[in-house]
Amino acid sequence: MPTIATIIAGDPEWIAAAVSIALAGVVIALWLNRSRLSTMGVGTGLRIIGWLLLVACLVNPLWTSSRPKRGANVLAVVTDISRSHLVTSDGNQTRADVLARLIRDGERTEPNGWLNRISQDFELRRYVLSDRLKQVDLYGDIQFDGVASSVYTSLDQLKQRFDGQPLAGIVLISDGNATDAGGTLEQLKGIAPIYPLLMEDSNSRPDIAVGTIATTQTAFDDAPVSIQVQPEMSGTFGQQVRVTLLDAAGIALASQTRPASDDTPVRFRHRPTEAGAVFYQVQTALLDAAGNEIVEETTLVNNQRLISVDRGSQPRRILYVSGRPNWEFKFLRRAVEADAQIELIGLIRIAKKEAKFDFRGRDGERSNSLFRGFEKEEQEVAEEYDEAVMVRIGTKDEDELRGGFPEKAEDLFAYDAIVLDDIESDFFLADQLTLMYDFVSRRGGGLLMLGGQESFRQGEYDRTPVGEMLPVDLSRSMDQPNGPVRMTLTRDGWLQPWIRLHNDESAEQDRIDRMPGFFTLNSTGFVRPGAVIMAEVQDSSDNHWPALVTQRFGKGRTAALCIGDFWRWRLREGLDSLRGESGMGADGNQRMPGVLPKGVRSTPIVAPGGEANEDLGQHASACRQMLRWLVSDVPRQLDLNVQADPALGVGSVRIQATVKGRDFELRENADVRFRVLGPDGAPLELTGEPSAENPGVFEAVVAAAQPGAWRVTATAKMTDEEGRELDPLEAVSGWASQPDQDEMKSVRINRDFLKQVADISGGRVVALDEIDSFVDSLPQASVPLVEIHAWQLWHQWWVFAVAIGCIATDWTMRRRRGLP
Repeated sequence: MPTIATIIAGDPEWIAAAVSIALAGVVIALWLNRSRLSTMGVGTGLRIIGWLLLVACLVNPLWTSSRPKRGANVLAVVTDISRSHLVTSDGNQTRADVLARLIRDGERTEPNGWLNRISQDFELRRYVLSDRLKQVDLYGDIQFDGVASSVYTSLDQLKQRFDGQPLAGIVLISDGNATDAGGTLEQLKGIAPIYPLLMEDSNSRPDIAVGTIATTQTAFDDAPVSIQVQPEMSGTFGQQVRVTLLDAAGIALASQTRPASDDTPVRFRHRPTEAGAVFYQVQTALLDAAGNEIVEETTLVNNQRLISVDRGSQPRRILYVSGRPNWEFKFLRRAVEADAQIELIGLIRIAKKEAKFDFRGRDGERSNSLFRGFEKEEQEVAEEYDEAVMVRIGTKDEDELRGGFPEKAEDLFAYDAIVLDDIESDFFLADQLTLMYDFVSRRGGGLLMLGGQESFRQGEYDRTPVGEMLPVDLSRSMDQPNGPVRMTLTRDGWLQPWIRLHNDESAEQDRIDRMPGFFTLNSTGFVRPGAVIMAEVQDSSDNHWPALVTQRFGKGRTAALCIGDFWRWRLREGLDSLRGESGMGADGNQRMPGVLPKGVRSTPIVAPGGEANEDLGQHASACRQMLRWLVSDVPRQLDLNVQADPALGVGSVRIQATVKGRDFELRENADVRFRVLGPDGAPLELTGEPSAENPGVFEAVVAAAQPGAWRVTATAKMTDEEGRELDPLEAVSGWASQPDQDEMKSVRINRDFLKQVADISGGRVVALDEIDSFVDSLPQASVPLVEIHAWQLWHQWWVFAVAIGCIATDWTMRRRRGLP
């Protein structure tokens, strides 16, 4: 690295003699002028200085400094030749015109251009970047026709390529609009200093781009898909912006128009009618004050984007276990009948296990005498008591739940969530209670306990594995409310979309006010640390109790609905639909709250994308949202993920499938296949290769350069411990490929990005009009390889000139005063 210039002694053996001579000369000069120091002090000082300079030459002083070793250090010039430079920058010229002229000036030989001047002190390497980094000998007539701007990837490649080599710096010529946004600036730490050249951006044309899009899936019933669009505008004043959401076929679903000065995000909510990968189009348009579309934009390429939302191809399976037939299961099942994402499987006990006979046989014989003579193992299972009578509802085949509640992890882990309703803890074996604990904490499933006379504390779940998971503390009892209680939302409940049914606060409050009073409550006043109370109830004396409490537990989540007669809400809805304000029924008779007339059913309603369903009121919506929330983050046996990998080329993606066994442990011996469908419908079959970094992950790379919607179906085949082939797993996903929109996403120079790149690497941003001075300063910059340059000071004419000048000045002053 260059160092500050220093002076060293070339002949150090003369130092002692030189010091002695110097001191002797100083003493003599002071002694001879001791009586005239007040008047001739300046002259005496000049004489001493001249004398010291001459004596210093005895040690052969050397002036040394370091400088870059000529031709040993590499300096890379990287030019972005993507099509984003073709937008107009100043007047009628594009940024490509400005950069082409800059390159031509740098390559000229008479006088030397800035590129040639760099090559005088450094080994100059020229690169161009687009979808990949490429080295060139000369830029020549450069063409800005690249389809991408892989800035992150290219800089990272230079960092790796010159690791351990003398790379002095990187001159980056780019607008800073990288298309490989998956990279991070952290990966550039340790790279050589980067010097971005900053162009002027004086484009006065307006432009509106789709900008940033964020998609989220919620449990909200009417619109589970939320799409947030942040348009990017430049050069707009007094205009309006229209943002439109369309489906994959181009049919408009919703549209919003707002002033261009309003920079708040545009939000859309929609309920798709199909599962799997769902595609939407987002379009923007710039309108004048009269609402007419303005086409004189910088570019129209960035006015539309295609996005994908993964809705999942397989429904979530929820196991509902109840101690007796009740209204709750009936209404829950009706609520999800038309929901393609939820599959509710019921295990309902209709008769408890009770002793029916007391068999008396020979002494010591306790089993039924009818089993006498069978093998010992068969006698041990001889029935002394009747088993509980269970009814299975909604099972996929005759074998599912045949033996009652699952006793093996692979059987219980096949479900995504468990709902316990009015069932005591003694119903389950100790191993089954522990299995439910593992289901939530290790498998990541959801657990919801509904209120009832044999739930929570009344069901003796305290000091059981299930009780430990619940968000309410069962060890302490609370007083029961006086009379019916009314439900209200807490502050946290108002903030959760799956708790609310309306976006409007007044409509939501009206919905809460119309809810009936509830008479059954598993009262608890204590919640566990970290749990959140979403809703509470209060009685006529203004006493409050938690009604709906949630918490994260291990990898999963648990919830407690302490209301035991939540079904009254649905009955009230049916009653309200039949009677008027006077409380009279459709037949003219007075109705009791919560009671439907005999033989009367509510009016059927058709859910979007579903079958006719008679129970799609607010109670049903609330139930669906609660069940969707319960399973929203539950992992699947086969998870499919698609990640962009621009380092491999334009549109390249890496498809990753994470495979788990029935015990939800990662499996590395699966046979994974991918079937990819491009926009043209041509299928592509790929085999998943095991990841070298992540166990249980199988991946494949697809070059999806063709713009449009891409879909992928993953299939995983596995065998059990005995080598039997299990049912194959399947998952679907999709992504949108749009290289042109990615490249033209923004028409402005990304100054912030260029400055961040310079700061993190130790470089600086250089304006185009400073290029000459910047090149001249490069030899003084820090570089890996330097050389030491030294020359003898006593050979320099100015040393003797200063010495003689000092002595001559002293002599002149003395002579003018008449001194010898």
